[in-house]
Amino acid sequence: MNRQLLRPFTDWHVIRFLACVLAVANCHSISFADDAAIVQPFVGETTTLILKVDPTRLSLPTDTTALKSTFPGGPEAYDRWTRDATQGIESLRAAAGGEPIYATVGIPLSKNEWPAYLFVKEKTEQHRKQLTELFGALHEIQSCTHNGCTVLAFAGNADVEASLNSIVPSPRAELAAAFESVKGYPIQALILPPDYVRQTVTELMPQLPRHLGGGPSSLLTDGLVWAAMAIDPSRPGAVVVIQSKSEKAAAALAEQLPEMLLAAHDEVPAVKSRISRDDFLALLPLLKPTVDGSRITIRLDELQSIREGLRLVSAAPAAVAEKMRRRTNSDSFKQILLAMHNYHDTFKSFPPGDAFRDASGKSGFSWRVYILPFLDQGELYNEFDLDQPWDSPHNKPLIEKMPKVYESRWLGIPPGHTNFLAPVGEDTIFGGDKSISIRHILDGTSNTAALVEVKPSLSVPWTAPQDYAFDPQQPGEGLGVGTDGRFLAALADGSVQMFRGNAVPELLLRLFQKSDGKPFDWSGLR
Repeated sequence: MNRQLLRPFTDWHVIRFLACVLAVANCHSISFADDAAIVQPFVGETTTLILKVDPTRLSLPTDTTALKSTFPGGPEAYDRWTRDATQGIESLRAAAGGEPIYATVGIPLSKNEWPAYLFVKEKTEQHRKQLTELFGALHEIQSCTHNGCTVLAFAGNADVEASLNSIVPSPRAELAAAFESVKGYPIQALILPPDYVRQTVTELMPQLPRHLGGGPSSLLTDGLVWAAMAIDPSRPGAVVVIQSKSEKAAAALAEQLPEMLLAAHDEVPAVKSRISRDDFLALLPLLKPTVDGSRITIRLDELQSIREGLRLVSAAPAAVAEKMRRRTNSDSFKQILLAMHNYHDTFKSFPPGDAFRDASGKSGFSWRVYILPFLDQGELYNEFDLDQPWDSPHNKPLIEKMPKVYESRWLGIPPGHTNFLAPVGEDTIFGGDKSISIRHILDGTSNTAALVEVKPSLSVPWTAPQDYAFDPQQPGEGLGVGTDGRFLAALADGSVQMFRGNAVPELLLRLFQKSDGKPFDWSGLR
């Protein structure tokens, strides 16, 4: 079979696109017939996946006793998971403006043309901006207004407006029935294989490939006319409904499903790398398909199945939050470094300049304050009395006015505090008793870190002259290392990169120091 036809079921980019919504999402009061009518204009010949989420009715479980006790990592990990999910939900609610969010995903037509759209009924320009910013933190996107909706699409696609106008209408009579089968659930995802896909499979692939479990292809072509999956995080619970052509086809597919799912797990790297085989085997017995005529239903609403499911997906909200945070923070780092360079062009040194230091070389404020005019924050800068300490009665209230460029979201950092700190120690750009200019960075600006993201516990009031005073023996101990083992850093040339948190201390020390003159091994850091 043409692997391109199977890509929507196996491509991790598709899964990640949907996870961006699923990890923060809840069901809307409009009817399933209305859902079908809203979605239909965005359904083309290649459309395979449809998603609906209503953030206005989203809620997390209220009875958390059992979930906390069985959650991977214990109660503290559950609290972090809840915090990430809750903040994501709040952001999504604000951006959607009380409307449900839909998405349609089609089979890629080419490398640069992928009919995948996320859309919500347009309310105001502010809501459109919020929605664009929220999902833009996950992936570079483009947006437009179409059919009364704000529409988002990947920036790598062809022009989104032209792409939408070129959709060839493909009426799907099964849309209303599919939505109806999962009505009342907060999150709904539909799989609707186009007829030509089913025909292609029948003609070119009499036997299913190994990653789909083998057996006659009629198991899928007759067994899966459409499928609907739904999740309710508040119960929590989930359901899968599969519509088959006949009772016989439904019974055959239900019997083969466990083997097909295990084969898919073993053969699809994107799934295998994220869920171990042992974990998957533990969940399989809980997926008990029941056949009622030509429909198959699988419910996950028993406590044991919920626990196993949570164990597998517990990292999803945190992973999505981390991806969004890193993308946003990377953009913030670039803005901060640009401001530093503009400050340098004006005062011939990195902040704070010698004019803002006392006789001992100390400054009363953080460099973050001095670059405010170069961050379009001149009015805030003028509110400070630079002749008084940062925590004086006059200046202390300004802590709560911290610009968003210093904010790292969803980490539980106190208001007015930042974890964007400069490495300070011997031979670093910041932290000395004299201002440093580019000519003092003998190792080169592309080899010297000027800014790092540290652990939330090390965050400081953004106006305070405090930064990352690292231990030379363990310079990476306080860095904000993510789930992939890397941390975010901005180099003095303005570039932003990710480095390994478990790199040998000597390499990290060289990264922080500006003129040690020692050869640099980038492979050990990346």
